[in-house]
Amino acid sequence: MFKYMKAFINILCCHILFRVKYIGLEKVDNSKKYIICPNHSNIFDPTYIFPLMDNLSIMAKVEIFKYKIFAKLFTRYRVFPVNRKIRDVESTLHAIECLSYEENSKLLIFPEGGILKNEEDLRHKVKNGAVYISAETGVEILPVFITRRPHLFQKVYVVFGDTIKVPTEIKDDRPKIREYSKKMINTIYDLQDEIPKKR
Repeated sequence: MFKYMKAFINILCCHILFRVKYIGLEKVDNSKKYIICPNHSNIFDPTYIFPLMDNLSIMAKVEIFKYKIFAKLFTRYRVFPVNRKIRDVESTLHAIECLSYEENSKLLIFPEGGILKNEEDLRHKVKNGAVYISAETGVEILPVFITRRPHLFQKVYVVFGDTIKVPTEIKDDRPKIREYSKKMINTIYDLQDEIPKKR
């Protein structure tokens, strides 16, 4: 079922609703584990990454699970909820567990904590969860930049960067975790420089 769902999402979201172009895809090794961290400005952002990755789990806001039919579908495809209003320890522990399912398990986390609309918040709003999980598990972070707030049928660029290795010894050092989180979000937004300039 995963194979067919990937194909459906790829055709619908990456070729019909949007024209998705990937940059740096050669940097991704599907045989490895990653914590995938893109910026987030559009509800379709996960659909550009889902078709590419094997054994992918996705952390999503708890609000989208309020309808049972959707909750069942999301759970089937390894989407799990996080409550953004509290320090959701249970969700963090589940995220860590997701990375142990297979040798090439992957975890998609939007480090901004939700869809970011205000331009003033760019590079400033970032949560620490992804860096903490990386420090706890030793799994490297794969930074990704996605074209912000595209319109339907518009070209969307998805840019993959070099992985970020977070030292495991900082997992209990909150200032260091914060420092790495800020560096990560800047790295993500710096990737937009790889997008071809319009002529």
